[in-house]
Amino acid sequence: QDAASPPADAGSGQSPTSAAQGARRGVRFGGDDMSKTISRAAAVVDLFRRVDVHGEGAVTWDEVSNYLVEHGMVNADQFTVDSVKTYEASSVQDTSKHDSAVDKLAYLEQIDAVLCISRNSRGFRLYDPKRCTVRAEVGGSVHRGSVINACYLDSYQHVATCAADMSICMWDSTSLALRSRLAAKEIQLCLQWDSASRSLFSGSIEGTLSCWDLNQRCLADSVKGKHKGAINDLLMVKDMNMLASASSDGGILMWDTTTMRPKRTFKGHKKGTFSLAYSTDYRCLLTAGLDQEALVWNPYVERVPIFRLRGHTHALCGVAVVPGTPQILSADIKGTFRLWDMRNFCCVQSFGSGIETQYSDLNTFCAMPMHRRVAAGGSSIALYDYMDEWGGDNVTDIGGVTDALYNPHAGEFYTVSKRTVKAWSASSGTLFKVLRNIATHEITAACVADNGRKLYLGDSRGRVAAHGLSNGSRIKEFEAHRADISCLAVWKGTSNLFSASWDGVVKVHTDENQVRQQTKAEFHDHRDGVTCMAASPELLLLATGGTDTRVCLHDLKTLKWEHTLSQFQHVISGLDFLSSRCLLAVGDQGGFVSLWRVRPHPSKWERVHVIRNSQTLRSFGGLPEGGPPIALSALRFAPAPTEEQSSRLLMYTADAKGSLRCWDMAKLCKRRGIVECNLRELFEHALLPMNSRSALQPALPPITAPAPQLPPQPQDADQGAFLTTVPLDTADTESAGNAPPMSTVRSAASARTGNRDGGAAASPAGATSADVQLVYEAQGHNEAVVKLHLTEEPAALLSCGQDRRVCTWSRNLDRLGELLQTEDHVYTFPYDSKAAQDLKLSEASELLQRIGPISPKNKLPALALALPAKGSMDLLATLDGGSRRRRRALNRNDPEEVWQAVAEGLLVDPSAEEEDFEELVEHIHRLGSGSVHEAQAPATE
Repeated sequence: QDAASPPADAGSGQSPTSAAQGARRGVRFGGDDMSKTISRAAAVVDLFRRVDVHGEGAVTWDEVSNYLVEHGMVNADQFTVDSVKTYEASSVQDTSKHDSAVDKLAYLEQIDAVLCISRNSRGFRLYDPKRCTVRAEVGGSVHRGSVINACYLDSYQHVATCAADMSICMWDSTSLALRSRLAAKEIQLCLQWDSASRSLFSGSIEGTLSCWDLNQRCLADSVKGKHKGAINDLLMVKDMNMLASASSDGGILMWDTTTMRPKRTFKGHKKGTFSLAYSTDYRCLLTAGLDQEALVWNPYVERVPIFRLRGHTHALCGVAVVPGTPQILSADIKGTFRLWDMRNFCCVQSFGSGIETQYSDLNTFCAMPMHRRVAAGGSSIALYDYMDEWGGDNVTDIGGVTDALYNPHAGEFYTVSKRTVKAWSASSGTLFKVLRNIATHEITAACVADNGRKLYLGDSRGRVAAHGLSNGSRIKEFEAHRADISCLAVWKGTSNLFSASWDGVVKVHTDENQVRQQTKAEFHDHRDGVTCMAASPELLLLATGGTDTRVCLHDLKTLKWEHTLSQFQHVISGLDFLSSRCLLAVGDQGGFVSLWRVRPHPSKWERVHVIRNSQTLRSFGGLPEGGPPIALSALRFAPAPTEEQSSRLLMYTADAKGSLRCWDMAKLCKRRGIVECNLRELFEHALLPMNSRSALQPALPPITAPAPQLPPQPQDADQGAFLTTVPLDTADTESAGNAPPMSTVRSAASARTGNRDGGAAASPAGATSADVQLVYEAQGHNEAVVKLHLTEEPAALLSCGQDRRVCTWSRNLDRLGELLQTEDHVYTFPYDSKAAQDLKLSEASELLQRIGPISPKNKLPALALALPAKGSMDLLATLDGGSRRRRRALNRNDPEEVWQAVAEGLLVDPSAEEEDFEELVEHIHRLGSGSVHEAQAPATE
């Protein structure tokens, strides 16, 4: 209650300080209690930051309550890794011809085949469950009536079928040759094999249960009259060694297979039942029929079902359990499937609706656990595949990875695939949360907010939205684009967000709490789609590259176009700023990296160097030195170098071959005069009039440094890959009004006409091939690298490839581990979770020290006077809570009586906490010892 009063500087909100006061109040200080207080304060601050997603430093009680309500309404199971996923229509199609509708499908796991029985057919087919092709077929020369049902006899390796001709036939499972035939007195509708007793059971149209001895090929026993209708299905419950039967009379019986007597009767269906299923993992019996609902039974309790699975609008044609999973599948005659979770009986998905079965009524279906697939039978066979994140391949995501992000504030990785975001622990590399269907359409771009408290997602419909990281809830939606979102980026230190789309439009959004939707600027300078984006808060520049082979730069202060670099011949694939040196690196799909001066340097928009990404024999077996360049897919400058790398200037590149390389450009920068700049002086110099700049010119860094002529330096055998320098003319720009200059490739071609690709050439004056040296190299992915990110805490790299893998690397390109569906046992990403937790506790302790001690508000009033010396047990015995005597009116003027009344109320208060009872015991000990306290007015309750 005290924390409810907001601080003066937070408006109507609550600050972390006032929030932590609630964690400290009522807790004793010193010893273990102090450590608990610090832990509680750290948890409160963490909760505060989760609620304060905008990083404003204050939250309102409405925001706190909304956060708690949202988390209370969300089912936590849907975020777990082992939760039930969904089914989607399979790409595998049934191409076989069916003369009539499919009447029965049964999966024979022992021979991995789907048995298909068509309506009014005297034969049957075996289908390959993987390709849905006919593996074998039995004609109608044996059965004289249509085949009705079938089962597999594992002890004999036979397939048994029953038909309308009142016969049961056994077929060899390999050759499908007829092995034996049994004659019955009634038409048998269902079959069930019991491997324990090696007996075959059948249920007839007259309600007779029969047991067949296959060794003697005769009827062993039969019971009639227990069911008043036809027996439609039989199921052997091996856990109980009992046989369940479902009848048209709506009843379900469980039989003792030895005595052939029913032991249990289940009555809950109003109409006939046609399907049975049993979950060995959860020990539940499921039944379905014409009632439009499936019932879940405890097989040991006959009275009422555990649960009714409601939601279908037509009669059910079956129910099934997928072994080894909590999945329940039910389907109705109109082709609608419903997927249920056995653990909570919630409907996870509804699919089908007769579309894939060509608008025919659904007659039957079966689950194929080995193939994670469901087959449905109507006018043909339709297949549905289980969309599990794990799949069969040991990759990050079987659906491919759009992007991989790292959140240093939470110590988590996020991978994006289709409409799903997965969260991984940075300390262990294991998957711990799955935000399924977080977006309504496929996610095409993503980035983490600067404060690490929310996630920005762009989709294939041009929509951009901010989502919470805890449950994926949509916090805010921004102005949409007309085309797919291609990339997103944040302006660090601000609440601004950049978005770009494949129609060439770039937008600047503001993400403030009180502003619903605001676009601060919109740029249309690209002629085609935007492929990459980079922002420099220090230079106040935003650079975008596109498929139009242009790089557009915009001023972040005025939010206007600044300049366009158009001297490229290939699609721009990577951009990055080196702000301290006023440098922009541009990588393209032609395999070239060009370095450009940018403002506020006096030589802004000047191309200072072009380097070419080539491969050699050591790197990619067989290609000679100076072969065709490798298309670049991403590039990143390393942050400020460490003490060990103080003499290096590193740049990391990723390419279409899946390789990662680290290049040292220190010699190049030394030769070309690319040195550290004083940005403040350069900005001030740029604001001066032209006639006033000459006085300050000597103070500016040199544009070009003297380049002494050095003898050529041959590369070592260990440096297989290299970047080749391309000669440059004086850079002209569009703003100078001159004709477009010759491209770097054409320049190289004019210098060496014998080189077909026009990429390799002699170095310009003062530069050699050793100016840019390969420092580290790794074959990171089997296919092209699509994303490359650098992390600072800890210092590492994160790469994402088209091979559906996400890898982590050290700055030396040593593999630190992969984010895999199965645990990576060599995962060594240097994230210290203990240090992160200690930092949180240290911040909480600091916060508590600033708050200072707070007097706890106890439920017990202060002792007003000394009482006669009594034993503690005598005093405690008087506190009976008034349960055995009639309570008289309370004299509020008597402090002793008030204290005892409050103490009695505490004993029966279910919300009383441990600290309250500790205070009560302390009071009792004081009274028992006759301690004297100053009289105080009793607290009112």
